[in-house]
Amino acid sequence: MTGIYTTSRYLLLIVILGLAGASCTKKDASLIPTYVHIDSFAFNPVASLPADVANTHQINSVWAFYNNSPIGVFDLPANIPVITNGNGKLTLRPGISVSGLNNFLATYPFYTSDTSTLIPQPGKTLTYLPKTSYYTSTKFSFISKFEPSTGTRFKLVSGSVPMTINSDKNGVITLTAPNDTLSEDSSYTQFAIPLNKDAYIEFDYKCTVPFAVGLRANLASIFTIYYMAGIYPSDHWQKFYLSVKDFEAQYQATNYSFYIKTALPAGETTGTVMIDNIQLVYFD
Repeated sequence: MTGIYTTSRYLLLIVILGLAGASCTKKDASLIPTYVHIDSFAFNPVASLPADVANTHQINSVWAFYNNSPIGVFDLPANIPVITNGNGKLTLRPGISVSGLNNFLATYPFYTSDTSTLIPQPGKTLTYLPKTSYYTSTKFSFISKFEPSTGTRFKLVSGSVPMTINSDKNGVITLTAPNDTLSEDSSYTQFAIPLNKDAYIEFDYKCTVPFAVGLRANLASIFTIYYMAGIYPSDHWQKFYLSVKDFEAQYQATNYSFYIKTALPAGETTGTVMIDNIQLVYFD
């Protein structure tokens, strides 16, 4: 009897271990992710928005969710690991650098998320091109499009180099040593910023010298000028997203003006700042 019991117990132990091993193997297989590779977002214009809207963008990160649960935040291009055994909803939200700060990434509130059904293939990499656009409810105030018919829409407030328009319809500031080394310009367009709501000033730029951007708060005869961001030289066109919500909360005013300032660095003989498509973006 003892031998039979021992043998039975041994056989039972083998069965238990076998089941446990099968369970572990199955569990391990379920932990193998499907990778979703994303190079960039495709940006689609919205026909119902004003024709003057600039659809340039600089989406440099993505917030990923699976069945509404967060996966993580990834710089683009990205390989996003998704651990799942069944089909589910993959949501991708486009992100930007707030006010040019690469360590301050955020989802852009005016860009739509991309949602798709993910059919998992554990261990494999699936390449996907997410799509985004402005929400149809997005509002715009156009500070300058730099059209020859309207001029730069900027005036020189200090220095000796006014902004002009080049043949490509960009705003241009050209600095030359030794005399024309400073330019500070203010927009003719004055605009309101909604209180306690997300609002950004977007613009495209390319420059060989640094420049700064800021706002002037206009309240009757009282005004405050504050430069909010400095921008480094770039040999290619980039998009900048200047967050203005906090400035509006601190300096509430009737309206605001957009300021650009640049100076020729020591040792340089020439410098150029090109800027285009300056627009305030907000929700009502």
